[in-house]
Amino acid sequence: MLEVRQLHKSYQGRQVLAPLSFVLPPGQCLGLAGSNGSGKSTLLRLIAQIERADGGDVLYQGRSILGDRLFLRSALGYVPQSAELARELTVRQQLVLWQAACGLSGPLPAGIMELMGLEPLLNQPIRALSGGMAQRVSIALGLLAQPRVLLMDEATSGLDQGYVPQLLDWLGGFVSGGGSLVWCSHHQSELDRLCGAVLRLEEGRCVHQ
Repeated sequence: MLEVRQLHKSYQGRQVLAPLSFVLPPGQCLGLAGSNGSGKSTLLRLIAQIERADGGDVLYQGRSILGDRLFLRSALGYVPQSAELARELTVRQQLVLWQAACGLSGPLPAGIMELMGLEPLLNQPIRALSGGMAQRVSIALGLLAQPRVLLMDEATSGLDQGYVPQLLDWLGGFVSGGGSLVWCSHHQSELDRLCGAVLRLEEGRCVHQ
């Protein structure tokens, strides 16, 4: 079970996320909705510890995971809104590097490669990829360690549309199989399809739960 307790953040004295708490049991998807700048991406980045919160805690199975980098890499997958990739690497090098950072070795997971259609791209340099191709790599990085918790920030934004239905199908199976998913999206149809509950944020505050 993922639990967020009173997580909050300010930049230069301006509060961008008011203290927020929620509990996400295994086998459930929590949606995040709201306008641009409402705090959705900040919340995900704080949970994933891409940014440091000003206060609060994040727990998994009752244990704080703040600062636990091994857990964050191996058991929590994070897909940012915009792909954050090393342009000088090939797709294969990027995936293998992240696999090693997660403490894993061996062949790249065939199921993830097939899901995102990456086999033909493995020897391509990241800098040569289209935006849609780069997003497929970014999603694969989030799924690579077969995490128990997924945080996905507008993951279908910029994604080649042919891959959207199969990704949503895969995520439905991930949740049905006991995974926990936090799904941030502007698309109500995606929220309706995947999420049992939705948090709506405005100006850094939860206005609907």
